Amino acid sequence: MRAGNAFIEVTPRFWAGVVGFTILGYLSMTRSFAYLGVRALNVFIGEVVLGLFLLTRTRDILGKWAGALTTKARLSQFSWSYYLFLGYGVAQLLRGIVAGYSPLTALQNLVFNVYPLYIFIGVWLGSLYPNYLGKFIRLLAWVNGVYGLLYLAVLDPLSGGASSAGDDQIALFGQPAGSALSILGLLCFETRLRRASLPLLLNAFMMLALMVRAEWLGFAIGFAIWGILSRKLGKMLIGAGAIIVLLGAGYLADFSMPAPSGRGGQISTRDVIGRGLSAIDPEVASGYSESAAITAGTVEWRKTWWEAIWNSVHETDTGTLFGHGYGFPIADLVTYLKNGNIRTPHNIFFFCLAHGGWIGVILFFAFQLTIFRLHWLTYKLTKQPFGMAYLAMCVSGACFGNFFETPFGAIPYYLITGLAIAPLQAKAEQAYVSSRFKNYSHQQAHVYGLELFHGATGRSAP
Repeated sequence: MRAGNAFIEVTPRFWAGVVGFTILGYLSMTRSFAYLGVRALNVFIGEVVLGLFLLTRTRDILGKWAGALTTKARLSQFSWSYYLFLGYGVAQLLRGIVAGYSPLTALQNLVFNVYPLYIFIGVWLGSLYPNYLGKFIRLLAWVNGVYGLLYLAVLDPLSGGASSAGDDQIALFGQPAGSALSILGLLCFETRLRRASLPLLLNAFMMLALMVRAEWLGFAIGFAIWGILSRKLGKMLIGAGAIIVLLGAGYLADFSMPAPSGRGGQISTRDVIGRGLSAIDPEVASGYSESAAITAGTVEWRKTWWEAIWNSVHETDTGTLFGHGYGFPIADLVTYLKNGNIRTPHNIFFFCLAHGGWIGVILFFAFQLTIFRLHWLTYKLTKQPFGMAYLAMCVSGACFGNFFETPFGAIPYYLITGLAIAPLQAKAEQAYVSSRFKNYSHQQAHVYGLELFHGATGRSAP
Protein backbone atom coordinates (compact mmCIF):
# COMPACT_ATOMS: atom_id res chain seq x y z
CA MET A 1 0.00 0.00 0.00
CA ARG A 2 1.16 3.53 -0.72
CA ALA A 3 -0.14 7.06 -0.76
CA GLY A 4 -1.94 7.96 -3.96
CA ASN A 5 -5.13 9.44 -5.33
CA ALA A 6 -7.11 8.22 -2.30
CA PHE A 7 -6.54 7.69 1.38
CA ILE A 8 -4.70 4.44 0.58
CA GLU A 9 -3.89 3.00 -2.82
CA VAL A 10 -3.94 -0.73 -3.56
CA THR A 11 -2.68 -2.26 -6.79
CA PRO A 12 -5.21 -3.18 -9.52
CA ARG A 13 -3.99 -6.79 -9.40
CA PHE A 14 -5.07 -6.97 -5.77
CA TRP A 15 -8.52 -5.70 -6.72
CA ALA A 16 -8.76 -8.15 -9.61
CA GLY A 17 -8.36 -10.95 -7.07
CA VAL A 18 -10.77 -9.41 -4.55
CA VAL A 19 -13.50 -8.88 -7.15
CA GLY A 20 -13.11 -12.42 -8.50
CA PHE A 21 -13.21 -13.90 -4.99
CA THR A 22 -16.25 -11.80 -4.09
CA ILE A 23 -18.30 -12.81 -7.13
CA LEU A 24 -17.30 -16.46 -6.81
CA GLY A 25 -18.23 -16.49 -3.14
CA TYR A 26 -21.63 -14.88 -3.60
CA LEU A 27 -22.58 -17.05 -6.58
CA SER A 28 -21.31 -20.35 -5.18
CA MET A 29 -22.20 -20.06 -1.48
CA THR A 30 -24.88 -17.30 -1.66
CA ARG A 31 -26.34 -16.53 1.77
CA SER A 32 -23.65 -18.20 3.88
CA PHE A 33 -20.96 -16.16 2.08
CA ALA A 34 -23.02 -12.98 2.45
CA TYR A 35 -22.97 -13.40 6.23
CA LEU A 36 -19.17 -13.53 6.46
CA GLY A 37 -18.18 -10.61 8.66
CA VAL A 38 -18.93 -9.17 12.07
CA ARG A 39 -22.58 -10.05 12.58
CA ALA A 40 -22.85 -8.23 15.92
CA LEU A 41 -22.03 -4.96 14.13
CA ASN A 42 -23.99 -5.86 11.00
CA VAL A 43 -20.84 -5.44 8.92
CA PHE A 44 -20.55 -8.12 6.26
CA ILE A 45 -18.17 -8.91 3.45
CA GLY A 46 -20.06 -6.88 0.83
CA GLU A 47 -19.86 -3.72 2.91
CA VAL A 48 -16.18 -4.37 3.66
CA VAL A 49 -15.28 -4.72 -0.03
CA LEU A 50 -17.18 -1.57 -1.02
CA GLY A 51 -15.80 0.42 1.91
CA LEU A 52 -12.23 -0.64 1.20
CA PHE A 53 -12.60 0.27 -2.46
CA LEU A 54 -13.99 3.68 -1.55
CA LEU A 55 -10.94 4.25 0.66
CA THR A 56 -8.33 2.98 -1.78
CA ARG A 57 -9.80 3.96 -5.18
CA THR A 58 -12.00 6.92 -4.25
CA ARG A 59 -11.85 8.61 -7.63
CA ASP A 60 -12.77 5.43 -9.48
CA ILE A 61 -16.21 5.43 -7.86
CA LEU A 62 -17.07 8.87 -6.55
CA GLY A 63 -14.81 10.73 -8.99
CA LYS A 64 -16.09 8.93 -12.07
CA TRP A 65 -19.67 9.29 -10.88
CA ALA A 66 -19.22 13.03 -10.22
CA GLY A 67 -17.48 13.47 -13.56
CA ALA A 68 -20.35 11.81 -15.40
CA LEU A 69 -22.84 14.04 -13.58
CA THR A 70 -21.07 17.25 -14.55
CA THR A 71 -19.95 16.45 -18.10
CA LYS A 72 -21.47 14.82 -21.16
CA ALA A 73 -20.20 11.25 -21.07
CA ARG A 74 -21.29 7.68 -21.81
CA LEU A 75 -22.20 7.19 -18.16
CA SER A 76 -24.07 10.49 -17.74
CA GLN A 77 -27.60 9.19 -18.22
CA PHE A 78 -26.88 6.21 -15.99
CA SER A 79 -25.23 8.41 -13.35
CA TRP A 80 -28.12 10.87 -13.16
CA SER A 81 -30.63 8.04 -12.97
CA TYR A 82 -28.63 6.48 -10.15
CA TYR A 83 -28.36 9.84 -8.40
CA LEU A 84 -32.18 10.03 -8.28
CA PHE A 85 -32.50 6.35 -7.31
CA LEU A 86 -30.01 6.66 -4.43
CA GLY A 87 -31.46 9.98 -3.26
CA TYR A 88 -34.95 8.49 -3.16
CA GLY A 89 -33.61 5.59 -1.10
CA VAL A 90 -32.09 7.97 1.44
CA ALA A 91 -35.39 9.86 1.65
CA GLN A 92 -37.24 6.59 2.29
CA LEU A 93 -34.71 5.69 4.99
CA LEU A 94 -35.38 8.96 6.82
CA ARG A 95 -39.12 8.58 6.28
CA GLY A 96 -39.09 5.11 7.81
CA ILE A 97 -37.07 6.16 10.84
CA VAL A 98 -39.38 9.15 11.48
CA ALA A 99 -42.37 6.78 11.20
CA GLY A 100 -40.92 4.70 14.03
CA TYR A 101 -39.88 1.62 12.06
CA SER A 102 -36.76 -0.33 12.98
CA PRO A 103 -33.68 1.79 12.01
CA LEU A 104 -31.70 -1.41 11.43
CA THR A 105 -34.30 -2.81 9.03
CA ALA A 106 -34.50 0.57 7.30
CA LEU A 107 -30.71 0.54 6.78
CA GLN A 108 -30.89 -3.03 5.49
CA ASN A 109 -33.49 -1.86 2.96
CA LEU A 110 -31.26 1.07 1.91
CA VAL A 111 -28.49 -1.21 0.61
CA PHE A 112 -30.86 -1.92 -2.28
CA ASN A 113 -30.04 1.61 -3.46
CA VAL A 114 -26.33 1.44 -2.53
CA TYR A 115 -25.38 -1.77 -4.36
CA PRO A 116 -25.24 -0.14 -7.85
CA LEU A 117 -21.99 1.58 -6.79
CA TYR A 118 -20.36 -1.77 -7.59
CA ILE A 119 -20.88 -1.02 -11.29
CA PHE A 120 -18.07 1.55 -11.11
CA ILE A 121 -15.72 -1.10 -9.69
CA GLY A 122 -16.58 -3.40 -12.58
CA VAL A 123 -16.13 -0.66 -15.18
CA TRP A 124 -12.75 0.32 -13.75
CA LEU A 125 -11.48 -3.26 -13.57
CA GLY A 126 -12.86 -4.22 -16.98
CA SER A 127 -11.15 -1.22 -18.57
CA LEU A 128 -7.80 -2.33 -17.14
CA TYR A 129 -8.26 -6.02 -17.98
CA PRO A 130 -10.39 -6.35 -21.16
CA ASN A 131 -10.42 -10.18 -21.03
CA TYR A 132 -11.26 -10.39 -17.34
CA LEU A 133 -14.95 -11.23 -17.71
CA GLY A 134 -14.45 -14.06 -20.18
CA LYS A 135 -11.74 -15.66 -18.06
CA PHE A 136 -13.81 -15.26 -14.92
CA ILE A 137 -16.84 -16.97 -16.51
CA ARG A 138 -14.71 -20.02 -17.35
CA LEU A 139 -13.44 -20.16 -13.77
CA LEU A 140 -16.94 -19.71 -12.37
CA ALA A 141 -18.30 -22.55 -14.51
CA TRP A 142 -15.78 -25.00 -13.03
CA VAL A 143 -16.03 -23.75 -9.44
CA ASN A 144 -19.84 -23.62 -9.41
CA GLY A 145 -20.19 -27.00 -11.09
CA VAL A 146 -17.74 -28.84 -8.83
CA TYR A 147 -18.90 -27.09 -5.66
CA GLY A 148 -22.51 -27.81 -6.63
CA LEU A 149 -21.88 -31.55 -6.82
CA LEU A 150 -20.09 -31.47 -3.47
CA TYR A 151 -22.94 -29.45 -2.01
CA LEU A 152 -25.56 -31.98 -3.07
CA ALA A 153 -23.60 -35.10 -2.16
CA VAL A 154 -21.67 -34.05 0.97
CA LEU A 155 -21.81 -30.47 2.18
CA ASP A 156 -25.55 -29.93 2.54
CA PRO A 157 -26.15 -33.21 4.45
CA LEU A 158 -23.00 -32.57 6.51
CA SER A 159 -24.18 -29.12 7.62
CA GLY A 160 -27.41 -30.61 8.92
CA GLY A 161 -29.46 -28.02 7.03
CA ALA A 162 -28.58 -24.80 8.88
CA SER A 163 -26.67 -23.36 11.77
CA SER A 164 -28.10 -20.81 14.14
CA ALA A 165 -27.03 -17.21 13.67
CA GLY A 166 -29.10 -14.93 15.86
CA ASP A 167 -32.66 -14.66 14.61
CA ASP A 168 -31.75 -16.18 11.25
CA GLN A 169 -30.94 -19.73 10.30
CA ILE A 170 -27.87 -19.53 8.07
CA ALA A 171 -26.73 -22.66 6.26
CA LEU A 172 -23.13 -23.59 6.92
CA PHE A 173 -22.64 -24.24 3.20
CA GLY A 174 -24.79 -22.07 0.97
CA GLN A 175 -26.72 -23.25 -2.06
CA PRO A 176 -24.93 -22.43 -5.35
CA ALA A 177 -26.62 -19.93 -7.67
CA GLY A 178 -24.19 -19.50 -10.56
CA SER A 179 -25.36 -22.28 -12.89
CA ALA A 180 -27.53 -20.21 -15.24
CA LEU A 181 -24.86 -17.50 -15.48
CA SER A 182 -22.16 -20.10 -16.13
CA ILE A 183 -24.07 -21.68 -19.02
CA LEU A 184 -25.01 -18.33 -20.55
CA GLY A 185 -21.46 -17.01 -20.13
CA LEU A 186 -19.84 -20.06 -21.71
CA LEU A 187 -22.16 -19.79 -24.70
CA CYS A 188 -21.15 -16.14 -25.11
CA PHE A 189 -17.41 -16.27 -24.43
CA GLU A 190 -16.24 -19.82 -25.21
CA THR A 191 -15.15 -20.09 -28.84
CA ARG A 192 -14.96 -23.89 -28.75
CA LEU A 193 -17.86 -25.28 -26.78
CA ARG A 194 -16.48 -28.81 -26.99
CA ARG A 195 -13.73 -27.80 -24.57
CA ALA A 196 -16.40 -26.61 -22.15
CA SER A 197 -18.72 -29.60 -22.47
CA LEU A 198 -18.04 -30.89 -18.94
CA PRO A 199 -18.68 -27.58 -17.08
CA LEU A 200 -21.73 -27.04 -19.30
CA LEU A 201 -23.19 -30.41 -18.29
CA LEU A 202 -22.28 -29.93 -14.62
CA ASN A 203 -24.02 -26.56 -14.47
CA ALA A 204 -27.02 -27.76 -16.48
CA PHE A 205 -27.42 -30.59 -13.96
CA MET A 206 -27.12 -28.19 -11.02
CA MET A 207 -29.63 -25.74 -12.47
CA LEU A 208 -32.18 -28.53 -12.82
CA ALA A 209 -31.32 -30.26 -9.52
CA LEU A 210 -31.72 -27.17 -7.33
CA MET A 211 -35.20 -26.62 -8.78
CA VAL A 212 -35.30 -22.82 -8.49
CA ARG A 213 -38.13 -21.86 -10.83
CA ALA A 214 -37.18 -18.18 -10.95
CA GLU A 215 -33.74 -19.22 -12.20
CA TRP A 216 -35.30 -21.46 -14.85
CA LEU A 217 -37.50 -18.64 -16.11
CA GLY A 218 -34.66 -16.12 -16.11
CA PHE A 219 -32.34 -18.49 -17.94
CA ALA A 220 -34.96 -19.31 -20.58
CA ILE A 221 -35.46 -15.61 -21.35
CA GLY A 222 -31.73 -14.82 -21.28
CA PHE A 223 -31.02 -17.85 -23.49
CA ALA A 224 -33.62 -16.68 -26.03
CA ILE A 225 -32.14 -13.15 -26.08
CA TRP A 226 -28.66 -14.60 -26.59
CA GLY A 227 -29.92 -16.79 -29.44
CA ILE A 228 -31.60 -13.85 -31.19
CA LEU A 229 -28.61 -11.52 -30.89
CA SER A 230 -25.84 -14.04 -31.58
CA ARG A 231 -27.57 -15.76 -34.51
CA LYS A 232 -25.67 -18.94 -33.69
CA LEU A 233 -28.23 -21.70 -34.05
CA GLY A 234 -25.64 -24.42 -33.50
CA LYS A 235 -24.64 -23.20 -30.05
CA MET A 236 -28.27 -22.60 -29.17
CA LEU A 237 -29.13 -26.21 -30.01
CA ILE A 238 -26.13 -27.47 -28.01
CA GLY A 239 -27.25 -25.53 -24.94
CA ALA A 240 -30.84 -26.77 -25.19
CA GLY A 241 -29.63 -30.27 -26.04
CA ALA A 242 -27.50 -30.50 -22.89
CA ILE A 243 -30.57 -29.94 -20.72
CA ILE A 244 -32.75 -32.33 -22.73
CA VAL A 245 -30.09 -35.05 -22.58
CA LEU A 246 -29.82 -34.71 -18.81
CA LEU A 247 -33.58 -34.91 -18.35
CA GLY A 248 -33.87 -37.87 -20.70
CA ALA A 249 -30.99 -39.77 -19.13
CA GLY A 250 -32.41 -39.19 -15.66
CA TYR A 251 -35.84 -40.40 -16.75
CA LEU A 252 -34.54 -43.58 -18.43
CA ALA A 253 -32.27 -44.42 -15.51
CA ASP A 254 -35.01 -43.58 -12.99
CA PHE A 255 -32.39 -41.49 -11.19
CA SER A 256 -33.36 -39.82 -7.92
CA MET A 257 -31.67 -38.44 -4.84
CA PRO A 258 -32.81 -36.32 -1.89
CA ALA A 259 -33.30 -32.65 -2.74
CA PRO A 260 -31.27 -30.01 -0.86
CA SER A 261 -32.48 -28.71 2.50
CA GLY A 262 -35.60 -26.63 2.19
CA ARG A 263 -36.37 -27.64 -1.41
CA GLY A 264 -38.51 -30.69 -0.64
CA GLY A 265 -39.08 -33.77 -2.77
CA GLN A 266 -36.47 -35.62 -4.80
CA ILE A 267 -34.04 -34.69 -7.54
CA SER A 268 -35.40 -36.60 -10.53
CA THR A 269 -36.74 -35.88 -13.98
CA ARG A 270 -40.32 -36.38 -12.79
CA ASP A 271 -39.86 -33.99 -9.85
CA VAL A 272 -38.25 -31.36 -12.08
CA ILE A 273 -41.22 -31.54 -14.47
CA GLY A 274 -43.66 -31.55 -11.56
CA ARG A 275 -42.06 -28.52 -9.95
CA GLY A 276 -42.21 -26.59 -13.20
CA LEU A 277 -45.85 -27.50 -13.85
CA SER A 278 -46.95 -26.83 -10.26
CA ALA A 279 -46.85 -23.07 -10.87
CA ILE A 280 -49.23 -23.49 -13.83
CA ASP A 281 -51.43 -26.52 -13.14
CA PRO A 282 -50.98 -28.19 -9.72
CA GLU A 283 -53.34 -31.04 -10.63
CA VAL A 284 -51.33 -32.08 -13.66
CA ALA A 285 -48.08 -31.57 -11.72
CA SER A 286 -49.23 -33.98 -9.02
CA GLY A 287 -49.08 -36.76 -11.59
CA TYR A 288 -45.32 -36.28 -11.81
CA SER A 289 -44.27 -35.29 -8.30
CA GLU A 290 -45.57 -36.11 -4.84
CA SER A 291 -44.36 -32.70 -3.63
CA ALA A 292 -46.29 -30.79 -6.31
CA ALA A 293 -48.92 -29.65 -3.80
CA ILE A 294 -46.21 -28.19 -1.55
CA THR A 295 -44.44 -26.36 -4.38
CA ALA A 296 -47.79 -25.06 -5.66
CA GLY A 297 -48.48 -23.80 -2.16
CA THR A 298 -45.38 -21.60 -2.23
CA VAL A 299 -46.84 -19.87 -5.27
CA GLU A 300 -50.17 -19.31 -3.54
CA TRP A 301 -48.77 -17.83 -0.32
CA ARG A 302 -46.66 -15.43 -2.32
CA LYS A 303 -49.60 -14.36 -4.47
CA THR A 304 -51.65 -13.76 -1.31
CA TRP A 305 -48.81 -11.68 0.15
CA TRP A 306 -48.41 -9.67 -3.07
CA GLU A 307 -52.14 -8.93 -3.05
CA ALA A 308 -51.89 -7.73 0.56
CA ILE A 309 -48.97 -5.44 -0.35
CA TRP A 310 -50.92 -4.04 -3.31
CA ASN A 311 -53.98 -3.34 -1.17
CA SER A 312 -52.04 -1.78 1.72
CA VAL A 313 -50.08 0.56 -0.55
CA HIS A 314 -53.19 1.75 -2.37
CA GLU A 315 -55.18 2.54 0.78
CA THR A 316 -53.99 6.18 0.69
CA ASP A 317 -52.71 8.59 -1.94
CA THR A 318 -49.45 8.98 -0.01
CA GLY A 319 -48.95 5.23 0.06
CA THR A 320 -49.73 4.95 -3.65
CA LEU A 321 -47.06 7.51 -4.53
CA PHE A 322 -44.41 6.85 -1.89
CA GLY A 323 -45.16 3.44 -0.35
CA HIS A 324 -44.63 2.70 3.33
CA GLY A 325 -40.97 3.76 3.57
CA TYR A 326 -37.91 1.71 4.52
CA GLY A 327 -38.16 -0.38 7.65
CA PHE A 328 -41.85 -1.11 7.22
CA PRO A 329 -42.57 -4.72 8.36
CA ILE A 330 -44.13 -6.05 5.15
CA ALA A 331 -44.31 -9.57 6.61
CA ASP A 332 -46.96 -8.37 9.06
CA LEU A 333 -49.39 -7.76 6.20
CA VAL A 334 -50.32 -11.47 6.21
CA THR A 335 -51.08 -13.56 9.28
CA TYR A 336 -48.90 -16.53 8.29
CA LEU A 337 -45.76 -14.35 8.20
CA LYS A 338 -46.56 -11.99 11.06
CA ASN A 339 -43.53 -11.16 13.26
CA GLY A 340 -41.36 -13.04 10.79
CA ASN A 341 -37.90 -11.97 9.64
CA ILE A 342 -38.66 -11.99 5.90
CA ARG A 343 -37.84 -8.60 4.39
CA THR A 344 -38.48 -9.38 0.73
CA PRO A 345 -41.67 -10.55 -1.03
CA HIS A 346 -39.52 -12.39 -3.61
CA ASN A 347 -40.66 -10.04 -6.33
CA ILE A 348 -38.76 -6.89 -7.22
CA PHE A 349 -41.89 -5.04 -8.37
CA PHE A 350 -43.68 -5.58 -5.06
CA PHE A 351 -40.53 -4.82 -3.07
CA CYS A 352 -40.29 -1.41 -4.77
CA LEU A 353 -44.03 -0.82 -4.49
CA ALA A 354 -44.21 -1.71 -0.78
CA HIS A 355 -41.37 0.56 0.29
CA GLY A 356 -41.34 3.27 -2.39
CA GLY A 357 -44.77 3.31 -3.99
CA TRP A 358 -45.20 3.90 -7.71
CA ILE A 359 -42.44 6.52 -7.71
CA GLY A 360 -40.08 3.88 -6.34
CA VAL A 361 -41.15 1.39 -9.02
CA ILE A 362 -40.65 3.94 -11.81
CA LEU A 363 -37.23 5.04 -10.52
CA PHE A 364 -35.95 1.48 -10.23
CA PHE A 365 -37.05 0.32 -13.67
CA ALA A 366 -35.97 3.62 -15.27
CA PHE A 367 -32.55 3.01 -13.69
CA GLN A 368 -32.44 -0.50 -15.17
CA LEU A 369 -33.35 0.98 -18.55
CA THR A 370 -30.22 3.15 -18.45
CA ILE A 371 -28.21 -0.03 -17.83
CA PHE A 372 -30.05 -1.66 -20.75
CA ARG A 373 -28.98 1.28 -22.93
CA LEU A 374 -25.33 0.80 -21.95
CA HIS A 375 -25.54 -2.93 -22.72
CA TRP A 376 -27.14 -2.17 -26.08
CA LEU A 377 -24.42 0.33 -27.01
CA THR A 378 -21.79 -2.19 -25.93
CA TYR A 379 -23.41 -4.87 -28.08
CA LYS A 380 -23.41 -2.53 -31.10
CA LEU A 381 -19.72 -1.84 -30.49
CA THR A 382 -18.47 -5.36 -29.77
CA LYS A 383 -21.24 -7.68 -31.09
CA GLN A 384 -20.99 -9.48 -27.74
CA PRO A 385 -24.57 -10.30 -26.61
CA PHE A 386 -23.69 -11.31 -23.04
CA GLY A 387 -24.71 -8.05 -21.35
CA MET A 388 -28.13 -7.92 -23.00
CA ALA A 389 -28.86 -11.58 -22.24
CA TYR A 390 -27.58 -11.28 -18.68
CA LEU A 391 -29.74 -8.26 -17.89
CA ALA A 392 -32.83 -9.97 -19.32
CA MET A 393 -32.10 -13.11 -17.28
CA CYS A 394 -31.62 -11.25 -14.01
CA VAL A 395 -34.50 -8.77 -14.24
CA SER A 396 -37.03 -11.44 -15.29
CA GLY A 397 -35.83 -13.85 -12.60
CA ALA A 398 -36.04 -11.07 -9.99
CA CYS A 399 -39.79 -10.84 -10.58
CA PHE A 400 -40.14 -14.22 -8.86
CA GLY A 401 -37.17 -14.32 -6.49
CA ASN A 402 -35.08 -12.35 -3.99
CA PHE A 403 -32.37 -10.93 -6.24
CA PHE A 404 -31.85 -7.16 -6.27
CA GLU A 405 -32.65 -6.79 -2.57
CA THR A 406 -30.07 -9.38 -1.43
CA PRO A 407 -26.27 -9.08 -1.52
CA PHE A 408 -25.73 -12.50 -3.12
CA GLY A 409 -27.88 -11.43 -6.06
CA ALA A 410 -27.29 -7.70 -6.42
CA ILE A 411 -23.54 -7.42 -5.77
CA PRO A 412 -22.49 -9.97 -8.43
CA TYR A 413 -25.05 -8.48 -10.82
CA TYR A 414 -23.68 -4.95 -10.59
CA LEU A 415 -20.02 -6.05 -10.64
CA ILE A 416 -20.60 -8.21 -13.72
CA THR A 417 -22.65 -5.44 -15.34
CA GLY A 418 -19.72 -3.05 -14.89
CA LEU A 419 -17.33 -5.59 -16.41
CA ALA A 420 -19.70 -6.14 -19.34
CA ILE A 421 -20.05 -2.44 -20.24
CA ALA A 422 -16.35 -1.66 -19.68
CA PRO A 423 -15.50 -1.88 -23.43
CA LEU A 424 -17.90 0.99 -24.11
CA GLN A 425 -16.31 3.21 -21.48
CA ALA A 426 -12.79 2.24 -22.56
CA LYS A 427 -13.63 3.15 -26.17
CA ALA A 428 -14.95 6.56 -25.11
CA GLU A 429 -11.87 7.26 -22.99
CA GLN A 430 -9.49 6.23 -25.78
CA ALA A 431 -11.27 8.51 -28.22
CA TYR A 432 -11.04 11.42 -25.77
CA VAL A 433 -7.36 10.80 -25.09
CA SER A 434 -6.61 10.70 -28.84
CA SER A 435 -8.34 14.04 -29.45
CA ARG A 436 -7.19 15.73 -26.23
CA PHE A 437 -3.52 14.87 -26.64
CA LYS A 438 -3.11 14.77 -30.41
CA ASN A 439 -0.01 17.02 -30.23
CA TYR A 440 1.73 14.77 -27.72
CA SER A 441 3.75 11.68 -28.42
CA HIS A 442 1.88 8.38 -28.12
CA GLN A 443 3.62 7.61 -24.82
CA GLN A 444 2.88 11.04 -23.33
CA ALA A 445 -0.77 10.90 -24.40
CA HIS A 446 -1.12 7.43 -22.89
CA VAL A 447 0.38 8.47 -19.54
CA TYR A 448 -1.49 11.74 -19.27
CA GLY A 449 -4.72 10.19 -20.49
CA LEU A 450 -4.61 7.47 -17.87
CA GLU A 451 -3.94 10.07 -15.18
CA LEU A 452 -6.90 12.11 -16.36
CA PHE A 453 -9.36 9.22 -16.59
CA HIS A 454 -8.06 7.37 -13.57
CA GLY A 455 -10.28 9.55 -11.44
CA ALA A 456 -12.51 11.20 -14.07
CA THR A 457 -11.90 14.46 -12.24
CA GLY A 458 -11.52 16.60 -15.32
CA ARG A 459 -7.99 17.65 -14.36
CA SER A 460 -5.91 18.97 -17.23
CA ALA A 461 -2.72 17.20 -18.20
CA PRO A 462 0.51 19.10 -17.73
